[in-house]
Amino acid sequence: MAVRWAGLAGYGLRLAVVAAAYFLTAQLGLQLALVHGQVTPVWPPTGIALFAILVFGVRMWPAVALAAFLVNIPLGPNPLSAAVIAVGNTLAPLFAAYLMKQAGFRLELQRLGDAAALILLGALAGMAVSATAGSLVLVLSGSVPQANFAQTWAVWWTGDAMGVLLVAPFLLTFRPQLAQPALTWAERAELGGLLALVAIATFAVFQNRLRLEYLVFPLIMVAALRFRLRGSAPAALIASTVAVWAAVNNTGPFADETLLQKMITLQVFNVFVALASLVLVAYVETRGREHEARLSSEAKSEFLRVASHELRGPLSVLNGYLTLLAGGDLGAPPVRWREPLEILTAKTAELDGIMDQLLEVSRLDGDLVPRSRLPVDLREVLVAAADRARPRAELAGARVTVEDGAPVAVVADPRQLGQVIDNLLNNALSYTRVPARVEIGLAVEGHHAVVRVSDNGIGITDEVRRTLFEPFRRGRQAGVEEVPGTGLGLYISRELAESHGGLLALEKSKAGVGSTFALSLPIARASSNGS
Repeated sequence: MAVRWAGLAGYGLRLAVVAAAYFLTAQLGLQLALVHGQVTPVWPPTGIALFAILVFGVRMWPAVALAAFLVNIPLGPNPLSAAVIAVGNTLAPLFAAYLMKQAGFRLELQRLGDAAALILLGALAGMAVSATAGSLVLVLSGSVPQANFAQTWAVWWTGDAMGVLLVAPFLLTFRPQLAQPALTWAERAELGGLLALVAIATFAVFQNRLRLEYLVFPLIMVAALRFRLRGSAPAALIASTVAVWAAVNNTGPFADETLLQKMITLQVFNVFVALASLVLVAYVETRGREHEARLSSEAKSEFLRVASHELRGPLSVLNGYLTLLAGGDLGAPPVRWREPLEILTAKTAELDGIMDQLLEVSRLDGDLVPRSRLPVDLREVLVAAADRARPRAELAGARVTVEDGAPVAVVADPRQLGQVIDNLLNNALSYTRVPARVEIGLAVEGHHAVVRVSDNGIGITDEVRRTLFEPFRRGRQAGVEEVPGTGLGLYISRELAESHGGLLALEKSKAGVGSTFALSLPIARASSNGS
């Protein structure tokens, strides 16, 4: 019951935050209105609404609907019209999120397909719903002449679309899910200086009539190349905000333009700023992953070739002779041999485990992993993994706990998911301080189930974090090098997570405090029957 009330409280808090953010940014957006006091060239609330629905799920619609109604009711023309406009404002992000989900959109925005889905489906297609509903209401109520329907629709549509393209990516940069190290203070200062330069440059080019506004693009490109989405999204938002301010105040190239000319100039600039920001980041991320994957694959293939041909044979022979000696088949071993034989047997078992990991990597690399997927209760997988880890934990005086909660269904191979959780738990127990405390949590976030494994361990440095999921790479820091291992566990776990359509990332870590790994998996649909 306590868990249920805590969940309801959390849901209510999210609704309140989303509604407040929508309402406040709407008031700012209305200061930029160009048509009937409520149609603006950039409408930030649409980006907030889409972000909330993508991250927290469709349950956020009441916050969007209420805030949209409260924003529109003072503007008229009457409460019924305000309610219809609010319905359109609510349906638009819901429709956009649905289209993006069907296209396989990922919140990390690291693929060209994600950028295309946000632009084409989220902004251009989805926002046509709110533009159509709102423009029809204004025309039917007599607030806007029928002859101005197309112009009103175009301004409304582009305003909502720009809110999606500029605000949603900016908000996504604050999600602590990207497998990227936190910025250092020097990097933060560099990013701040770069964003300030973008603002100054944009202001300068929009204060004259030389039509030099596209000189801002190199700075946005530098932000994208240097800081990825964390640099390009705020840079694009800043440049667009300055441009809109210039248009509203009729400065620079907007001084002698009509409303239609002003909208064309402004929105073409805004669209290209947003497109350059999103597409360039996706391109850089894709090329970076391809380069890293190629280098990693070459090293891995060579190592596996040597391991499979040179190690498996001698290891089998060694294991066979040790079995004969320890079992007395060659005669009772001397008493003084017992301890060395036990050590050799233990080390041979470790080598067997290493070879098993190498073979698992080989299967992943060759795409030979069984693909049977069935709906399973993720919480049962977590409980089973915790039960397997408890004997080791109890020997070391550690504690492994699983938070209470409701079942969550995912389509997966339970053995492979169990292997992922086992790897995370083994790492947590290996690199924690005594007494070790490992907590497993499960939460539903939007359309994904997120498993978090937290420990009170030694933490992970920024240097180690950069190569944490690469094969055959082990961190060089105190408390790590003395623990035996191959550096394959996290790599295998990440590959298995991605093969299930999910993501495994280091969510947070602090030296001497501990780490939290997050495994995100798509929630099974009600009609899913496996594949």
